[in-house]
Amino acid sequence: MTTPNYSDTHRLFLQAVISRRFMTEDTAIQLYAHVMPFDQDDFTDFVNTVNDSLSSVELEIRRAQDEATGEKILALTNVNEQKIAQVATGYTPLELEYFKHLLEAIVMADDELYCISSTAAVNEAAKLKNKDNKSLQLTKAGAEDLLTRFVQDKWFIKSETGALSLSTRTLLELQSFLKEGYEEQMQECTLCMDIITKGQRCNVAACAARLHQHCATRYFENMNNPTCPSCRSPWDGKTLIGLAPKAEAPHTIRRR
Repeated sequence: MTTPNYSDTHRLFLQAVISRRFMTEDTAIQLYAHVMPFDQDDFTDFVNTVNDSLSSVELEIRRAQDEATGEKILALTNVNEQKIAQVATGYTPLELEYFKHLLEAIVMADDELYCISSTAAVNEAAKLKNKDNKSLQLTKAGAEDLLTRFVQDKWFIKSETGALSLSTRTLLELQSFLKEGYEEQMQECTLCMDIITKGQRCNVAACAARLHQHCATRYFENMNNPTCPSCRSPWDGKTLIGLAPKAEAPHTIRRR
């Protein structure tokens, strides 16, 4: 199907996306349906046309699924993600340094937990150093305020028990940064091939199979005796990647 030329309809849709930045795919389809009859193939082409217009300003509408719920998401993201400062705008150099420090602590968390406690995050502020290995001054109160901002800006998710984990925004906007900077730590879902920080993993330690909860639900839906999609060993879904629901993250950071 030929991709239509960029028009006022595309501009109106883009304005709506910019005002929201993140939305469910259902919401995006509703916006699209206001301007023309819905067709999935046409909608995909429509979004591709908008993305073509955004390439010169290093922005892109990307699709993803929420790791916890499986809900489909559309997000306007900065594709120049090699430098966090160009993605996570609105922060001072000190605040960005703290953000990167926490990001690394979450990615490097022991046993594929991919989270740290809020207490541990605040304590990490005292360990900040610049390139010359000199300590950076960030008070406990300042760190607590920053954590609140990071969560409000949707860079991190904070659970009911105070555990901090990576958000859909972070996984989308810092996708290449995470994969290239933490190649050994970042895992991909065996089925959808997207980054996974929450889900299930194979019981066999040597097996690399990892599945999002929503991917596992679909894959094992009609199996009476689920088996690993990679090694075919029995799969009980009890061996997790990420923190178990309502569990507390360790109050000290243990890195892999």
